[in-house]
Amino acid sequence: MHWRTGVMGLVAILMLAPAGCHAGEVDDGAPSAGPAASAPASLTPSAAAERDAVAAYRGMWAAFVEAAKTSDPDDPTLRKFAADDALKLIVSGLITNRTLGKIVLGELKTSPRITQLSPSDKPTSVEITDCVDATNWLEYKKSGKRWDDKPGGKHLTTATVKAVDGSWTVTSFTLRKAGTC
Repeated sequence: MHWRTGVMGLVAILMLAPAGCHAGEVDDGAPSAGPAASAPASLTPSAAAERDAVAAYRGMWAAFVEAAKTSDPDDPTLRKFAADDALKLIVSGLITNRTLGKIVLGELKTSPRITQLSPSDKPTSVEITDCVDATNWLEYKKSGKRWDDKPGGKHLTTATVKAVDGSWTVTSFTLRKAGTC
């Protein structure tokens, strides 16, 4: 993993880990169940992959936002939508925040765009680019007081979402410093 100093990592939740690392109340309707890997007959394999990858991506952020409310690294929903480096990064941040007595509250907004499908005819890997808006997703002490007076911001984010055994999960993501989009 690549760490850059002086950058907010993982929006507010990984403030201690500098950003540029891989890894809301999400306003774009995260699913309550895992994304479906099979597509209706009317969708091409590429269109189904795009739909399912975006659902997994949104689901990961929704699960992250929910787990961050109590700094719960054991939240099972995280494992439904994130795996590999993405899951490791989120869990690590939640453990750090739990140890410090820090929680993250508020609204996080996403606006994912598909940037690559691999292979293009029957994708099993999808690249997503986003501008994650954490302007109103902020760190607090468990007492309810703000952790600090640092504002949230908008972060350029790239993610890899892969289909494994019929399920789409985010396997890695990079969240850039605030103000990058």
